[in-house]
Amino acid sequence: MPAGRRKPASGRVVTAGGQVKVTVGTRLAYDGQLWEVRELAAASVLLATVLGSVRQVGLAHLLAHPSTRLLDGEGQSAEGVGTVLANLSGAERERLTERLGHVQEVRTGFRRGAAGLALPGEPRPQYAPGAAKLSRYQAKAAELGIGVSTVRRWVKEFEADGPAGLIDDRWLRQRAPLGGADPRWVDTARAVLAEHTDASTPTRDLVLARVAARLEHEYGAGVVPVPGETRARALLRELSRGTSAFGGAKARREIAGRPAAPYDRLRAHRPGEYLLVDTTRLDVFGMDRLTLRWVQAELTVAMDLYDRCVTGLRLTPVSTKAVDAAAVLFESVRPLPDPAAGWVDVRPPHHGVPGHVVVDAAKLVDAAGQPLLPSVAAETLVVDHGKIYLSEHLLSVCQRLGISVQPARVYQATDKAAIERLFRTLGEQLLVALPGYKGPDVYRRGKDVEEQAFYFLDELEQIIRQWLAAVFTDRNPKIPALTCGHT
Repeated sequence: MPAGRRKPASGRVVTAGGQVKVTVGTRLAYDGQLWEVRELAAASVLLATVLGSVRQVGLAHLLAHPSTRLLDGEGQSAEGVGTVLANLSGAERERLTERLGHVQEVRTGFRRGAAGLALPGEPRPQYAPGAAKLSRYQAKAAELGIGVSTVRRWVKEFEADGPAGLIDDRWLRQRAPLGGADPRWVDTARAVLAEHTDASTPTRDLVLARVAARLEHEYGAGVVPVPGETRARALLRELSRGTSAFGGAKARREIAGRPAAPYDRLRAHRPGEYLLVDTTRLDVFGMDRLTLRWVQAELTVAMDLYDRCVTGLRLTPVSTKAVDAAAVLFESVRPLPDPAAGWVDVRPPHHGVPGHVVVDAAKLVDAAGQPLLPSVAAETLVVDHGKIYLSEHLLSVCQRLGISVQPARVYQATDKAAIERLFRTLGEQLLVALPGYKGPDVYRRGKDVEEQAFYFLDELEQIIRQWLAAVFTDRNPKIPALTCGHT
């Protein structure tokens, strides 16, 4: 390939002057002959000569061949119009077809553009091929009741861009979400919105005021046209779509932290491949049995990603420590025989691999004959960046048990979507029905919640275990009957 040109990753040649797309109709020199692109596929291209010879070659081979040289529009960028034409409505397509017929009649004397496709009565005398171009312009302008300059502009746009050049630009501006807005205003609005990623949620009026002030400071007063209030709010709504710019601050930070490349969630192919561990603060008050004081409770849960089975949990007064996370991990690997756990009948979901399993029934229950939490041979522990999960205590436990630790991405709760969904379901189906429920924030908290009935922390943990066994594991939407707490 000539100097200053490199092979791109797609069907285009990148030169020092810009980008040139290889499309149907592109003329090029290749292997000592002049060719025209007739068909273009994902990995191959069909070339044809003026004499009718055709050749199909690989697109990568064509672009990398040293003799390849484009003959049309080097240094220019050709824009595709297929999407624009396909999005035209029926009435708009009819208007475009009618205008195209008039332009073709002015240029060739035939509405379909060729003598072989002539309609009855064509060509008309005023548009005969031998008539002067100006007279044809004047005849068409008088026929349609428009100016001669309009007809001349139609012909010029058609010769430059084809049928797409005859589309009414006003229609394009109406359909485009940011159509008609000054690019400098749009760029400034994007910059101001990006600056509020880590800040508190602003109001739309504040953002618009800052955009106007920055434009005046950078370009001068009145240089950049500022859209009206209604239009500006519409543009701001379009620019902030899907970014939570005026919604939750946590969601806004998570969206801004997404990687630019496509990504996917974890997919487990066997039990124990990924064990999700996370901690959440419950929306219900509890009472410490030792101090008899109201405390906020934090729930630490371990979940097997393969079957969404909860393998260990621990309820602690704030705040959770590394030893609590290690205890949850130990319970996942080896369930604790606790007679006071108060478990009801629990049947962990079958993994579907073996047809029959022979086990020692004595190892599936505790000393009181109650079933235990299902255990799993964990391979990888997926945690967030909390100090308790990256502590020396928990890491040493994982090293001793031969478990790998995989931290999730920062501010990406979707990396542990299954366990986050468990926390939401727990709050919506169980905690909301308990006495002492305080809601997720102070704006949804009832009056004198502390005066209601309450549960001790160990009782709350027992209720959560019962709910996991009777409701969550069996996918039963009904909430089991719970006895009222202490008063």
